[in-house]
Amino acid sequence: MKNLKSIYITISLVFLSTMVMGQQINTMYFMNSVPQSARLNPGKQSENKWAIAIPVTNMSLHSYTGISLNDVTYRANDSTFLDIDGILDELDNENNELAALSTQLFGLYYQKHKWGFNFRVNYTTIQHMTYTKGLMNTVLRGPASESVFGQQQKLESVIDAVAFADVSLGGNYRINDKLVVGASVKVLFGTHNVEAKINGDIYQEDEANLGLIVGGDLEVSANGLGDIVDEEGNIDFQSDELTKSFSTLNNVGFAVDLGATYQFSDKLTFEASAINLGAIYWKNDNQYNYTAPLQDVSFEGMDPVQLIEGNTDDVFPSLTDTISFNNIDSRKPDNTVLPASINLAATYEFWDRATAGALFSQTFYKGVYYPSFTMSVDKQFGKWFGLGLSYTGNKYQAFNLGGMISIGFPGFQFYVLSDNIITAAMDYSKIKGGNLRFGINLPFGKVKNNDIPPSLQKRIDQNDQ
Repeated sequence: MKNLKSIYITISLVFLSTMVMGQQINTMYFMNSVPQSARLNPGKQSENKWAIAIPVTNMSLHSYTGISLNDVTYRANDSTFLDIDGILDELDNENNELAALSTQLFGLYYQKHKWGFNFRVNYTTIQHMTYTKGLMNTVLRGPASESVFGQQQKLESVIDAVAFADVSLGGNYRINDKLVVGASVKVLFGTHNVEAKINGDIYQEDEANLGLIVGGDLEVSANGLGDIVDEEGNIDFQSDELTKSFSTLNNVGFAVDLGATYQFSDKLTFEASAINLGAIYWKNDNQYNYTAPLQDVSFEGMDPVQLIEGNTDDVFPSLTDTISFNNIDSRKPDNTVLPASINLAATYEFWDRATAGALFSQTFYKGVYYPSFTMSVDKQFGKWFGLGLSYTGNKYQAFNLGGMISIGFPGFQFYVLSDNIITAAMDYSKIKGGNLRFGINLPFGKVKNNDIPPSLQKRIDQNDQ
């Protein structure tokens, strides 16, 4: 019963995190005073000679959902109720989710007059899900509901999660007064990888006893977690195996980031980048595969005669729950291709230390396309305070208001930014997800040379006033 309950709970909670999209925070692209903006375009030049990211303080969280709280609940008699129709109306026939959590364990940035380099260590988790509207219809309404009663319903869903560390060495080089190019080479170390796949069907018989027939199977593959099935066939995670994978560094991969900025005039700049072009290659030695037949879960039905006669002691005698996972022969694990993003942007300095920008971003992962568009305005007030506003439209919500802020004093910088923090503050019940990035850096020194591009030299000179 333990495994079946876990499956039911997992499926039922899917709608709370459906269709998460995007792995980057677009507002970050325009925060030139923060060295981490080079993660989205390695062709950007830092405004400080040196910058150190305080370990583990630079965090990025993403939870963009295609369903808002307002879509799935309603108020009546001073109470809040789950709106099943609202949930199903928001779903497509096939739905996708993509979420990420990342932390920069360490970062070092150096910028000279013609070139610069950076060294970064990050740890990232990515979770992806695909599932059908029919699955959620069956889970939320039940197999005996009017819309599914007497019809075979497919149970299809794939949930996978990957966690990895990456060590990145990047740099930028100014070819001339207008063009700067940059690249980062990343070595990836996969620590954990899990995939759970439901491929079956469920059928509520249109008979007096309401028998239930379930078919298909549940497959689970895990890498970096050890053997997660105990002798009784139950899922059982071992904490020592979870932590062991952090130090083994067995699953190696590679990725590159490419970027460029072109100074069209003193005020107008065009930018482009392609990031996360690579994959993690998982080893067979750490791969475990399991399967559990769903047909072992059955309900032959109730006895309506006994129920009518008032005998309720043994009305439901045939409910069985014998789902059990079995080890199967190891198969070669699938490589994990990273969520790749392509960014095209333009910025314009329209006022003293004030810049407007526009960004078109496209992310690709697991065969799904996630486009977004962002416009941003930011203003630098003196050397140690910056403020900005942003608008973002994405695949699932056309209107998001975000913001950015950086504060500090010589040798210290704290920043916070988000694509929709203002929208969330105005009415959190209508937002379809959210993101947030914050961090602490230690910037010091300044770039000095007379052949620095005019726009960068102007910004540096202004910041020193």
